[in-house]
Amino acid sequence: MSSYESEVQHTQHAFLVAWGWFGEYIGLIQRLLAAPLKQKRYRHTPQGKVLEFLVAILGGLKHLQDISLSVHHPLDKDPAVAQAWGQPGWADYSGVSRTLSRLSWDEAQ
Repeated sequence: MSSYESEVQHTQHAFLVAWGWFGEYIGLIQRLLAAPLKQKRYRHTPQGKVLEFLVAILGGLKHLQDISLSVHHPLDKDPAVAQAWGQPGWADYSGVSRTLSRLSWDEAQ
């Protein structure tokens, strides 16, 4: 593949890809990823999991577990959306849940 060609990725979450590009353009992603959160990092950063939660809300997911367990096109299995939001991949919903439950009130604001 030449440097002018890009890999084609199929997604069922096209609006989330567009919103990710827009979030990058306005600096939203950089600000969220720079937020100081006092939590350990394993495979995914706590900031990335908070970002994933935002993307899930934008995607209209009604339940946190739908990030991973949705019958149709789970968000955490969509690399195009993760890439558009500047992430190498998404965490399982259980990791997102743990991160959100451990946020302090000050961090959440």
